[in-house]
Amino acid sequence: MGDELAGIEEDVPFNFAGAGELERELRATAGTLDSQVPQRNTYAGDARDEWRGVYSQQFVGRMQICTNDGRRLADAMKLAANQVKELAERAQREQDRREEARAWKERQDNESGWNKLGDAIFGEDDKPDIPAPEPPPRFVVEATATGRD
Repeated sequence: MGDELAGIEEDVPFNFAGAGELERELRATAGTLDSQVPQRNTYAGDARDEWRGVYSQQFVGRMQICTNDGRRLADAMKLAANQVKELAERAQREQDRREEARAWKERQDNESGWNKLGDAIFGEDDKPDIPAPEPPPRFVVEATATGRD
């Protein structure tokens, strides 16, 4: 069996501050985009009232594409923010586990010689508590083909 404590000496290589900033920026940008879509549709409606002909119909179609793309982009940013937050939470839980394992190992290393001898004689083996595995990620997206290139 492998060493259950392998890797505890290193901190989790994760930029918690950067992840927090990225999450905030994604949410703020998604909010800005969400708030701009209705306003831009109002401007487009005003322009459409005075516009006639084939180009007016093309404009309506393109505005619909812009509206749909804007909403999808905002939704994608919110999803990405949730994913970044989830990764940061998972990294923090792993960091906490490593710190707890380091503390346990230090207590074991500083245990008295008599205690260690007793463990050896009576076959007792102080093993660290191994936590349950992490649940699967909540924010998973299946890759889809859009047909656009």
